[in-house]
Amino acid sequence: MAQELNQAYFELHQIEPILSWAEKSGVDIDAILARLGINAAGRTNQPQTRVRIVDYYRIQREIARLMDDLTAQLSERKLLYQTGPFVVTQMRSAVTLMDAIRSLASHFNMMHGGNYNNIRQNETTLTLVVDDASFPYRFRDDSALTHFIGDALLIKTQCLLESISNGTAGRALKRVVLKRDRQESGKEHLRFWQVPISYGHSAYELVYDIDVACKPITPASDVDLTTDGLFDRVIQYLEQLSPTVDTRSYTARTEDLIADGYETQQAAASQLGISVATYRRRLSEENTSFRDILQESRARRAGRMLAQGESVAQVSEKLGYSDVRAFNRAFKKSRGLSPAAFMKKSDQPVTAK
Repeated sequence: MAQELNQAYFELHQIEPILSWAEKSGVDIDAILARLGINAAGRTNQPQTRVRIVDYYRIQREIARLMDDLTAQLSERKLLYQTGPFVVTQMRSAVTLMDAIRSLASHFNMMHGGNYNNIRQNETTLTLVVDDASFPYRFRDDSALTHFIGDALLIKTQCLLESISNGTAGRALKRVVLKRDRQESGKEHLRFWQVPISYGHSAYELVYDIDVACKPITPASDVDLTTDGLFDRVIQYLEQLSPTVDTRSYTARTEDLIADGYETQQAAASQLGISVATYRRRLSEENTSFRDILQESRARRAGRMLAQGESVAQVSEKLGYSDVRAFNRAFKKSRGLSPAAFMKKSDQPVTAK
């Protein structure tokens, strides 16, 4: 699986409409790509700019965070970003894969306000059907893009189910059904799948062996369900399936680790597989420190939360400050103005920096 997954990629220009839309809304896309070690020049039609499929979800996560929209602006109907953990929490109570699938379909329908996800069952299979024909895609007139978005959604769903069920979803999966034509280009991301693929259908499907789907599972219990729940879980799962050598700066990697919930120097160093002393030295060589990166990360998160209407006390508590005064001092040191003053200017465009 890992070898095949390493070959699952897309070309950056394929998602240029998404990037351009976010950019017009004030998101610094080039800064996001730089953090991921992706050459922004590849946004034009340069087929040699291949991006791993896991980085698509990283890009989505950043856009979703900055715009407070779980759909990352793929839908014209905004979905509050904090909704994701509720879905994952509900799925964690499932005792079989069938329970998890039914819960996922039900709660996503509830959140999106439509009957887009359905279950079909017979004597041998349990099928999750995703019918997006009436979904309010922002880019509905771009069939190549919407096919990529739909394919990526199916991959994300399978990763989520596999991680929740401790791999049972992978063992149960028998077939994948897609809307795109077999001859359609730009489908290297489909190398993720290790089961037969059927093309040219009217809806997306994940087809599972019903006997495996009905067996008891031990739901995952050691996952940090942060407000980034869905994206973090999928990204972490894909990285576990196919670890690669990360050549990005230690600063960029630290920013990602903090976003994933590793908010101590010791925890981040452990994830990077180096000693704290070496880690501190590497960051110093890049003219920064873990403390500086953590404070900047918290300031960005605080700015988003304040701009979304949360009180200073709420933000202070959620970000783990000892008290409001400590939060006020840290925020003013980072942003040059108090949280109260920042809230008065919250109509400014959101940026990635």
